[in-house]
Amino acid sequence: MLKDGVISKVDEPIDWCFPIVPIDKADGRIRLCVDFTMLNKNVLVENYLLPTVDSTLGQLSGAKYMSKLDANSGFFQIRLSESSRHLTTFMTPFGRFCFHRLPFGINSAPEYFQKRMSQLLDGLNGVLCHMDDILVFGSTLKEHDERLKSILKRLESSGLTLNLNKCLFAQTRMKFLGHIISQSGISPDPDKLKAIKELQPPNDVHGVRRILGVVHQLGKFTPNLTTLTQPLRELLSSAADFNWTDERQKCFDSLKEELCSSHVLKLYNPNHKTKVNADASKFELGAAILKFDPISCYWKPVSFASRTMTSAECNYPQIDKEALGVTWACEKFSEYLVGIKFHIETDHKPLVSLLGTKCVNELPARIQRFRLRLFRYKYTISHVPGKDLILADALSRAPLSNCLDKTDLELSKDCEAMICSVRQNFVKIFSNESRLLEIQKVQHNDPILSKVITYGKRGWPEKSNIISSLKIFHPVRHELTLIDNLLVRNARIVIPESLRSEMLQKLHQGHLGIQKCRERALQSVWWPGLSSHILDLVQNCTQCAEFRAKHSEPLIPTNFPERPWKVIGSDLFYFKGKTYLLVVDYFSRYVEIAALKSLTSSEVILHFKSIFARHGLPEILRSDNGPQYKSYEFKTFAKDFQFTHITSSPIHPQSNGAAEIAVKTVKLLLKKSHDPYKALLAYRSTPLSNGYSPSELLFRRKLRNFVPCLTSKLQPHWPFLNNVREREEQYRKRSKKNFDRRHNVSEKSVLKLNENVYISDLKRHGIVKEILPNRSYLIETVHGIVRRNRINLVPCKPPRNPIYTYADLDCYNDNITDVKHNMPNISVSDFHNPTIPKSPILVRRSNRLRKHPKRLITEI
Repeated sequence: MLKDGVISKVDEPIDWCFPIVPIDKADGRIRLCVDFTMLNKNVLVENYLLPTVDSTLGQLSGAKYMSKLDANSGFFQIRLSESSRHLTTFMTPFGRFCFHRLPFGINSAPEYFQKRMSQLLDGLNGVLCHMDDILVFGSTLKEHDERLKSILKRLESSGLTLNLNKCLFAQTRMKFLGHIISQSGISPDPDKLKAIKELQPPNDVHGVRRILGVVHQLGKFTPNLTTLTQPLRELLSSAADFNWTDERQKCFDSLKEELCSSHVLKLYNPNHKTKVNADASKFELGAAILKFDPISCYWKPVSFASRTMTSAECNYPQIDKEALGVTWACEKFSEYLVGIKFHIETDHKPLVSLLGTKCVNELPARIQRFRLRLFRYKYTISHVPGKDLILADALSRAPLSNCLDKTDLELSKDCEAMICSVRQNFVKIFSNESRLLEIQKVQHNDPILSKVITYGKRGWPEKSNIISSLKIFHPVRHELTLIDNLLVRNARIVIPESLRSEMLQKLHQGHLGIQKCRERALQSVWWPGLSSHILDLVQNCTQCAEFRAKHSEPLIPTNFPERPWKVIGSDLFYFKGKTYLLVVDYFSRYVEIAALKSLTSSEVILHFKSIFARHGLPEILRSDNGPQYKSYEFKTFAKDFQFTHITSSPIHPQSNGAAEIAVKTVKLLLKKSHDPYKALLAYRSTPLSNGYSPSELLFRRKLRNFVPCLTSKLQPHWPFLNNVREREEQYRKRSKKNFDRRHNVSEKSVLKLNENVYISDLKRHGIVKEILPNRSYLIETVHGIVRRNRINLVPCKPPRNPIYTYADLDCYNDNITDVKHNMPNISVSDFHNPTIPKSPILVRRSNRLRKHPKRLITEI
């Protein structure tokens, strides 16, 4: 080393000096190593990601011809700077020396060397580098040779030397990174299999761990480890005595035979379809990753994995174990799966929705954690019967006992830390902390909920083994969890029996309907039978029964606006001797109410300005044809405040349906409530059919009200607008369908210009003069032009009475002459003369027999 310039002698005083550790090499020479333990504590780590063996082998798709290059003396190819050399000084019997080249033992050396090699070989196709081992491969010999020439030129230009004795060229089968690589796939190293055949039975627990460690190394090649591994794993328990029985010897022999007959795994090709099989048994997890071979049209294994669950995981419900199995499988094969689309197969059908389509906030707490860990993968999931999931099922029943690697533990710890943080922010208890503590105390004192809490901590038994009063909780046991010692179902507080009556009254505050009360409960509280309890409460409420509508409100669907406060509706209503102005946002259904001192336009405009100052200017204002809205002053106001004013058709308030419904709702709230402000608060904080309350849609936040809820729900957030629009569209379609069926409606024809119509509310005829939007028409009558909706217009023939021009009377006169013999002799010029009768007077004579009084009879 001194002769080659790798080290040099140090004579001057120095601050650092380390002892040497000689190690024998395989070729009989001695490798000089230095104990740099103290130095490593002060060296900055490179933090460069080292490739794993599986990730490197996963890039060998299409490899048929291969060459292996070995860097000569590895780390010694890299020079040390002048300032770093004396830091590597070491002491020998022959004096002190320091390294001029990068030595082994520096904690940042592997990462730095891998970084330099990756930079050197960057841009070359068909080249893999794992530390000082370089593999060049190609699908044809020509491609292989071209790639080999490219890398040799690159190495020559950089000055990197190779160890020719360790280099192999143009091979079709090669040992690389402890595996045998060939066109057929990847198989175990025969030297390792030979060592397994020569394994002797263990004499203590450490020997068992060593054997199971070997199993772990070759576990990806073995899809069907037998359940005989269980006797070996029993010896790892601290409570078990080491006793090597005949049964364990038989297990040991079967295990060696199984490992020595390992499968050949398919080379990973990211362009082929990928699927993952995952399964969980009572104590074990199993997984397999498979690739579709387009040549044979079969799914071929890329890798297998299995492990035993921890003692805590063994207490999970079966659905949680299955979710754990899927999550662990994806993380185990993450080198193959990150960045590609793949498919997951499971024999547990509920996981299809829990890990697929269902929203995260609707999942149980533990399932939420698994779903969060799967967010970085692009996958689809489907159910496969257990009989068709052979590989993963077999692995889950014959696992490797010590297969929790560092990545698993780190991910689990990170996820647990994140969930704890989310919980702390998610629950700062309630909007009223003392109220939450009261509910928590009553929960633990409740005889039923206290047992539910105990089962949640220790695990639920079979349904047949629990008392009848608890069986109602069994179907939702996976959704129940404790958050800061408070029992919740998802994000809803489980209310004890003694508090349910009070909570029902709070849910019904404002005397909202059945659906609205249920939607309020969906956001905050839960107990078994809550929906039916709300139904009974509302149906038996005397105030609601007194003011319940006797007839259904006519419904005319309107387009859902693009954003809040773009389209608003307005109306005036009278309540308890006062007139009020109501304004409702068509997007959020948020209402504003103002009491009017007078019914003038100026008073209405004044309150509009106050409302616009709070919420901004709308683009469209819809109203009826009241005098306050039709005045010149209001038209000037609309022009000045830059909004379009649209009025509804007379005698057809459905054109401004949102305002009409809001008036009806608000009047009912005011009638039924002692405190109108509490009633308005309840309305504004109650979810609509789209799942969001008016305050959320308008202000991006929930309003704190009298129903307790988690404080995290009061944080500002913007609803998912696409979801809102989709639900609004579904709601409108559903409402229109129900309305049409209930009223037995039929599609009315579109009227044409100059078509004769009959106006049903005015009971007069007219002619269509203009077609307006939203099925509205301008109709000309003898008394002037009126505006009506299509529902009030009936197409008809011209009336019998002349009401238009005198030219029309000629045609009418022709019809009269046809029946002249039944009519008086009346000329057209006398038609409007009131002194002439319009029709013959027909005298009705009764056929009843009449008896005259005797006094009127002349006696003869």
